[in-house]
Amino acid sequence: MNIVMLLTNGFNPDVRVYKEAVYLLGQGHQVTILCWDREAGSGLPRKEKKDGIRVLRFCIPSVAGTGYHQIGAYLKYVRACRGYLARHQADFVHCHDLDAMMAYKLSGIKRIPYVFDMHEDYIYGGRIRKAVSKKIVEQCIKGSRKSIAVIPVDSVNVSGSLRHKIVTLRNYPDSSYLSYHEKTPSSILRIGYHGCVRSQVPYFQTLFQACKDMENVRIDINGEGIDLPQLKELEKDYPNVHVHGEYDGLRESNRLYQNTDLLFCGYNAQNPNYQGETEVVKFYEAIITGTPMIMTEGLGMAEKVRKFGLGFVANPQDVKAVKEIVLKVLAHPELLEECRKNMLKKAEEYKWEQAVKVLDRIYR
Repeated sequence: MNIVMLLTNGFNPDVRVYKEAVYLLGQGHQVTILCWDREAGSGLPRKEKKDGIRVLRFCIPSVAGTGYHQIGAYLKYVRACRGYLARHQADFVHCHDLDAMMAYKLSGIKRIPYVFDMHEDYIYGGRIRKAVSKKIVEQCIKGSRKSIAVIPVDSVNVSGSLRHKIVTLRNYPDSSYLSYHEKTPSSILRIGYHGCVRSQVPYFQTLFQACKDMENVRIDINGEGIDLPQLKELEKDYPNVHVHGEYDGLRESNRLYQNTDLLFCGYNAQNPNYQGETEVVKFYEAIITGTPMIMTEGLGMAEKVRKFGLGFVANPQDVKAVKEIVLKVLAHPELLEECRKNMLKKAEEYKWEQAVKVLDRIYR
């Protein structure tokens, strides 16, 4: 089958999208990704073949996370996708996230069956917003060949009559790019975060303040996102904080986790995308690599951290609470080794290689 994926982000690469595409290639399908490259100076080729995946980048300058200010650029992406799909044969369109799903709907091309890949929960907010988003999401699921969710089907906030249309695919790490390695020895405590930096500045500020003037602690933040400029400014006020920006998740993740003793997972506990059965990829990466974590209090993930001894739990806006954890670990480094052993016992439960086989139920 010829599968065309729509992605309203850059692909350099997007790890989840890459993992799905690679699996489908291995099953004998052809995969083409139509992605939106918002950075005019990214230097990425407009067309390339990456590990067998055909990638077409539509260079349409915009700033991610700026909402309705992107409408003009978004519609240009829609037109570009429409033009490609009108000229090329495709057996399926695989839409990554709701904005890509809407791009396909807006393209007006109805002849190609589609798969709706829901990377998060879109039904939240006030009563009106919830009602409107639920109607949109349910219509997208209803018209799909199948829809994919990152949480268990019973937890997806849609009508029960649509749940037969949904399969679950958790975003577990792929062992081909991330696995357990012994930590690189260090005389200091290395606290890290590796991933997209988006709406997390207040929580990083808590961590920075908690570890201020601790010469035996180093903080490394790796990743791009809308928070990056502000984090780079904050870095100037904290000598032990290092904000590195973009990294290659496929090639550099093992090295980063080998040099991380404690992973900081500061999230907004009120955001529905982090509540209930939702589990972020950082949670999985920490377990797979044996990296104890500081997890946000009040989340379902925090309950697992407590129950299975995977790290520590704190309010990510409470400087005192975070500082107490750091001082505790500094005084008793053996706690990290205990957590690491507990994590490696759980690691077998989080295998992408098994989870991704659910795609065979869609593309057959």
